[in-house]
Amino acid sequence: MSLWYSWGRQRLAAIRAVPPAERLILAALVVLAVVVRVVGRNYVTTDLVVFRSWYDQLWAAGGISGLREPIGNYNAPFLYLLVVAGFLPGATLLKIKLIFALFDAMVVYFMYRLVALRYPGWRIPTLAALVTAFLPTVVVNASMYGQCESVWAGFALGGLYLLLRDRHWWAVAFFATAVAVKPQGVFILPVLLLLVLAGRVRWRVLLALPAVYLLLDLPAIAAGRDPVELLTVYSSQTDDKGGLARSAPSVFQYLQIDYAGGVLRNLGYVFTIAVVLGICYALVAARVDLDRTRIVTAAACFAVTVPFLLPSMHERYFYLTDLLTVALAFYRPRLWYLPLIVQAASALSYLPFLSNGGPHSPFVDPRILSTLMLAAVVITGYTLLRDAASPTATGVPKDIAVDPTATLVEPDPPAPTGGTPIDPADRLYTRVDRG
Repeated sequence: MSLWYSWGRQRLAAIRAVPPAERLILAALVVLAVVVRVVGRNYVTTDLVVFRSWYDQLWAAGGISGLREPIGNYNAPFLYLLVVAGFLPGATLLKIKLIFALFDAMVVYFMYRLVALRYPGWRIPTLAALVTAFLPTVVVNASMYGQCESVWAGFALGGLYLLLRDRHWWAVAFFATAVAVKPQGVFILPVLLLLVLAGRVRWRVLLALPAVYLLLDLPAIAAGRDPVELLTVYSSQTDDKGGLARSAPSVFQYLQIDYAGGVLRNLGYVFTIAVVLGICYALVAARVDLDRTRIVTAAACFAVTVPFLLPSMHERYFYLTDLLTVALAFYRPRLWYLPLIVQAASALSYLPFLSNGGPHSPFVDPRILSTLMLAAVVITGYTLLRDAASPTATGVPKDIAVDPTATLVEPDPPAPTGGTPIDPADRLYTRVDRG
């Protein structure tokens, strides 16, 4: 109790040390972040109507006991959220949106924690958190669309933060939760694969992936749901007949092929896996020092490259890309323009749905948006390959932050080589965590 009391007094003292005008502005921004989400509360999408149908089926079957029924094509953790919604007062659609919007706070929190590993103090991490809170796609996705990207992306972002803190078991547990909520959680897994192949994370930690995934499904299985049907629920989502190029700014917008099955679809999966493994190989073979900046760079690169290359992607599947490019801009300030490019491509791809124009009435040619996203793929990929070409350099400037549980150790200067000269702003300071 005394520990909590001491911690509370320190926090209160820190808040009082902030000038009153600054506290007022921050409070106003927090209020506006809430208000901007309230504005779209009455907007209804087709997917939200589907979620309401699942909610009705679930509660018609008894609520918690209704988890035994094979409702919808999402995994059990999503249905748990619908069960929680049933205990809240108010209209069904608003309750569903409220739960998803609450996870926006989780996204903002972990963005703060992620950037706080890079910068001392609280002001720059707070700036990153506020930028995240007001990103158009983050605002629209839960509160207006009624989609759950903030849920799986929140766990993915939290897992990355824990990974940077060397809390590997917890990080993998968060990643597994992201995948259990929605299959798009796999977009964060290539960075885990990279660290395992590079020897930064032990292979045995991967056992947490199936263990946590199964653990999250156990309540539904205990309620009577067929375990085989539940554990293979995502297989129905791979058989998408909506076309190779859907609403996402992906490479398939250049092809304009409506047919989603057959060889081209399978080639899309195989080619994506090949690109991910190729990036991992380049970094591992070059023995690149995977410090925190490079890990964030790799995570952002995978988050934009994988959905860009996969077939039948929706526009909202770049949600994690939107977040990680913001984080990358704070870790590598020279890439400040990258989240602007990504947000332009991502947010503009939402417009046909926000105006009820439908996916066949775009305001901007989808190929233009795909070109913007392709630029993000090239920029992040080039940044990683440049690191592989000069593995002794990093993107971490000398003013790297010290978090409360870490100390900084300056390594010996690298021996001169005949390769590309090292930018003075990109010197390495490695971190030795006590936790």
